[in-house]
Amino acid sequence: MPTDRKKSTMRREIRTYIQRQIAEGAYRPGERIVETQLARTMNVSQAPVREALLELSAMGLLEERPYSGTYVRRLTAGDIEDIYNTRAFLDEYAARQAARRITPEQLDAMKTLLRRMDQAEDDASFAEMDIAFHAMVVDAAGSPSLKRAWENLRLVEWTSLSVAVTQESLPELASQHWQIFRTLRSRAEREAGAYMFLHIKHFGEELKRYLTRQEQAETVPEHERREDTHDAGRP
Repeated sequence: MPTDRKKSTMRREIRTYIQRQIAEGAYRPGERIVETQLARTMNVSQAPVREALLELSAMGLLEERPYSGTYVRRLTAGDIEDIYNTRAFLDEYAARQAARRITPEQLDAMKTLLRRMDQAEDDASFAEMDIAFHAMVVDAAGSPSLKRAWENLRLVEWTSLSVAVTQESLPELASQHWQIFRTLRSRAEREAGAYMFLHIKHFGEELKRYLTRQEQAETVPEHERREDTHDAGRP
């Protein structure tokens, strides 16, 4: 029987796969995701698939329809702006607090993670480390209330989709996280908060542009739409 850690890893892999399929246009807004079919595709049982679908529904990427199934939610630019504004405010506060409270040990752990991020070769592994980095910032902030809000809203889980659609390279993304680290190390409270806020908002703006392209693509013939899909992510 799989351990809890293996189950968690499996759910994360399934979530990442679904987010990638959405980013690439394989799963389109309003389309039903069939558990049995997805389980066969990934060669896993239905249980972790069901759990992953529930988690993606909780974060707002999918929606559960009674007696019907799970569908890709049709997100608007306003939805994305609301999600990323909320996260930007939370992460800004986390960075400001972390700049005041972060310990040498936490800085060392963060530096170790950033060095691994520099070596990331694919979106999935980078997104996993990206999420871990921001969790470290929240932990360093030393605010139980903030941590509960940050975890319960699950906003950081949009990271996988953001990394999948961004036009920036992985080294460029890693460089942004090094800059956040430097502001924390120098105890620059205002700079840390401001940079973090803009960092999160930037990804929200990119995702909004991506959704706009998707909406426009729905009016384009199918053969042209497939060509557009290959151009949707980073060059």
